[in-house]
Amino acid sequence: MVRWLIASCVLVHLLMAVLPNDLFYVVIERFTFISARYTMVNAWSLDPFAFIVAPFTYMYLHGGFTHLIMNMAMLLAFGTAIARLMDAPSFIVFYTICGIFGAIFWLLIHPDSTDPLLGASGAISGMLGAVGRISMGRPDSHQMPFRNQNTALLFVAIWLIFNFVFGIIGGALFDLGGEIAWEAHLGGFVAGFASAPFFCQPTRTDSPY
Repeated sequence: MVRWLIASCVLVHLLMAVLPNDLFYVVIERFTFISARYTMVNAWSLDPFAFIVAPFTYMYLHGGFTHLIMNMAMLLAFGTAIARLMDAPSFIVFYTICGIFGAIFWLLIHPDSTDPLLGASGAISGMLGAVGRISMGRPDSHQMPFRNQNTALLFVAIWLIFNFVFGIIGGALFDLGGEIAWEAHLGGFVAGFASAPFFCQPTRTDSPY
């Protein structure tokens, strides 16, 4: 499933790259997550379709090729480890839940924002949270990247610190076309960390792709 998620994000980005400007901005307006759509009185009625689908579709849009490449590399590294522990439907549900919680955290901290939130970072942060959580339990039995609890705990601490630091620096440093949505990263991470035990199964031997 990891391979299919990567292919979907790449395909969407390539299609966005060739859209006319007017259609490009229509897609951004309707399919990215915009907090004000959920907090302003009757805003949902202006575009009920966007109100429903945006918490899901925003995960497949990216602010530039650098943003896309960084996210897909992280998804390949950490999503693969988690995909080994779930069947395909469970992994998609887990990934989507982490992405939705990323949007929820963004909404809670920026309730009136009209800035579009986009990118798979929230969902992918959930994969990192899950890796940290499983590694802090019995990493050897789950083929996790971290072989002891102390290393896993250090990873979680370093990730949280870097998330806030890069959130302060902003996305300009990485040519991400805007600020780094550390709030969405945190929401996805918390969701992945908290829910991983409910989704993960004993180590699977079939391909995670």
